[in-house]
Amino acid sequence: MKYRAFTKEELETFKEDFIKFLSANTITGEDWKKIKVEKPNEAEELLNMFSDIVWEKSLSKIKYLEHSSQKDLKVFRYGEDKVEMVAFKVRSEQAPSLLEESTFAELADGSLQLSDLAPEFYTSEKTYSDTREMELFKMMEEGCRPTSEQFYYGIKSLLKK
Repeated sequence: MKYRAFTKEELETFKEDFIKFLSANTITGEDWKKIKVEKPNEAEELLNMFSDIVWEKSLSKIKYLEHSSQKDLKVFRYGEDKVEMVAFKVRSEQAPSLLEESTFAELADGSLQLSDLAPEFYTSEKTYSDTREMELFKMMEEGCRPTSEQFYYGIKSLLKK
C-alpha cells in the first residue's frame, strides 16, 4: 500500500466510485458481500488498491496547501520538482486569530491593517526527497489542507508591501 486505506467515513464519500471499481474488476455486489465474509484479506487488499488509486489521482490535482494556527500561517505551492512556502507569524499579542475567517475578511476590507498584526514574513523552498504526491500526502496527514492559487499568491503578494 502506497498511502493509507480510507476510513469507513471516507469510503462512504466514494461509494459510487468504489462500485465502479469493483465492477471494472468483474466483482458484483453479491460477490463483494461474499468476499468480505469469506476472504477478508482479499477484501482489504481491494480496499487498499482502491484507496491508493483515488489518493494518487486526487493528489496529482492538488497544487496548493495551507496550514494555519492562531498566530502562524504557511501556504505551499507544489511544483513539478520543488515545493515553495510563503509564511508569516503574527507577533502582536492583541491580534485576532488566524484561524478565524473574519480575520482575513477584515484584512481584505481594510478594517484590520496588516501592520496591526506585526507580521514576520519568511519564505523557503526545497526539492522533493520523495515523490511530489507522497510529500503532499504527508503534509495533509500532518494537518495541511488544500487551498487556492489565489490564496497562495495573495499571501505571497504581502511580502512586497
